[in-house]
Amino acid sequence: MAENIASELRQLLQDVIAPDLKSISMKVDGLQRQMELSQKATEAQLEAFRSEMNAFRAEMRAEFQGQRNLLQNEVLRETSPTRERLATLEAQDAR
Repeated sequence: MAENIASELRQLLQDVIAPDLKSISMKVDGLQRQMELSQKATEAQLEAFRSEMNAFRAEMRAEFQGQRNLLQNEVLRETSPTRERLATLEAQDAR
């Protein structure tokens, strides 16, 4: 009788639980593959975003440098007549 119960339990495990475990295992494997693909896609998007940000930074640096150059030229243009007048006055004082 104990042998019969063990045999029935074994058969129950093989017929009912084993297929469910295999099904669960296959679902877990599928989810794992899906997560890996999702992670790769996210990494690719992040890398594209980083590239865009680097390009934007370079563009902003160039724009700031251009503005800096314009400002320096404007300062030189504004102060040049004053320097010339000062040089003239100094030359007259030296005589």
